[in-house]
Amino acid sequence: MVVVEDSIGGPFPVTSHRCHHKQKYCPPVLPGGGLPATPLLFHPHTKGSQILMDLSHKAVKRQASFCNAITFSNRPVLIYEQVRLKITKKQCCWSGALRLGFTSKDPSRIHPDSLPKYACPDLVSQSGFWAKALPEEFANEGNIIAFWVDKKGRVFYRINDSAAMLFFNGVRTADPLWALVDVYGLTRGVQLLGCAFEQCATFMIMYGSLKDPLTPRK
Repeated sequence: MVVVEDSIGGPFPVTSHRCHHKQKYCPPVLPGGGLPATPLLFHPHTKGSQILMDLSHKAVKRQASFCNAITFSNRPVLIYEQVRLKITKKQCCWSGALRLGFTSKDPSRIHPDSLPKYACPDLVSQSGFWAKALPEEFANEGNIIAFWVDKKGRVFYRINDSAAMLFFNGVRTADPLWALVDVYGLTRGVQLLGCAFEQCATFMIMYGSLKDPLTPRK
């Protein structure tokens, strides 16, 4: 069971706690402009015991085993904001791959030692956590995965430039949501990417629209 605390003490370590076309990028926009004011990074402290994180907080790698590699974003994501990840390392001989989702629990108030080995089924069995496994056929090195949640609590994803697909639903969107990424199984390393120009424009339209943004492909 996850232990929630008021704060996390200690300095940020670099080591672990614990299982085509060149794109243009858009600058962060202040909240009134509809886009996040700060870039999306990995949370520097709350992470699985096998996670190694670079100094930029953009790239993580599982150092051993196939689990104990749960990570979170450093800030809440907005509705329709795309979390973009590049798979930087794939490891054979394991089954299962990246687990992706969201949590309404502030990672800064979760003690790293209380994190379970697996996002699925351990974390998702607890209130305030939602995640699902990425299909193994999409977990190839170099692939770029984007995932996001809409105002109805539906989570969508796309691989590279593919059409958006419905991933799962049931996320409670009334509370702030942080991204959840479990670097599991075949997936050994991932890197957070910035917001591509075209996707930023789409996000701005979606965030300000009252209409459903996508018709998902199942």
